[in-house]
Amino acid sequence: MGLFGKKKKEEHHEPEEQDHVGSFNGFVLLNAEEWDKEKFIADFKENWGIELSETNENGEKLEGAGELLFAQTGAYTVVVGYIGTPIPDGEAEHWAGANFMWKEAVEVVSTHKAQLIVSIFGGDDNLLEKGTLFVKAVCTALKQDHAIAFYDDGIVFSPQQYLDFSEMMEDGSYPILNWIWYGIFADEKRAGIYTYGMRRFGKEEMEVIVDRENVDLNAIRGFLLNITSYVLYEDVTLKDGETIGFSAEQKLKITLGPGLGVHGNTLKIEYGE
Repeated sequence: MGLFGKKKKEEHHEPEEQDHVGSFNGFVLLNAEEWDKEKFIADFKENWGIELSETNENGEKLEGAGELLFAQTGAYTVVVGYIGTPIPDGEAEHWAGANFMWKEAVEVVSTHKAQLIVSIFGGDDNLLEKGTLFVKAVCTALKQDHAIAFYDDGIVFSPQQYLDFSEMMEDGSYPILNWIWYGIFADEKRAGIYTYGMRRFGKEEMEVIVDRENVDLNAIRGFLLNITSYVLYEDVTLKDGETIGFSAEQKLKITLGPGLGVHGNTLKIEYGE
């Protein structure tokens, strides 16, 4: 059985539009009202070989440091803030229901009592590097004793799912599966895969939509993942009316228009096996 299984969950992704280029922040959900800041700093160094410093070059404590982690590494500032209340209005539970790869998501997320806000600031001249540091910070926060999920504006991951996706970094690859959610769209006649997360990198979201009959969503996901990787790695901007292909002969149409599975305009990519 492939990644999506035999039954596909129909969904329409319309959280608050993620249109802030270079904005990397999310929420690690905790099932107890506590966190261990020193453990985070130690784990970050052990896991990534990066020592987070809460002092400036003069040895002075950075403004904002305290219970809040406010630390620098190179051009970036890593901020982890603790809030002793759940995400309000059942928002995290709502989006947990969209993770078709985690059956217990809503039940687990409903037990959260507190949250860690994880953010990366600075370094907007290299969004791939900034995004990679963000994933490292989230992975570290998910190793807190009471971490049960990660919520990122319309996307909810289990800790194991997020950590598994991050293994792409072990061979020097970028953690695209942590950055980009590949959701399922389906109506009575059509089905396909859409991206959610490209706008952080200044790119349009993309969709591949085909006739619903005999659709292979695993193949479409792989196809769209390849295009996503190309766009991000090569910093390519796809445009309405252009074509794309995996060979000199292949010319797949690109059309910009209202999204079917995700809010706002998206680039519709013609499917080619």
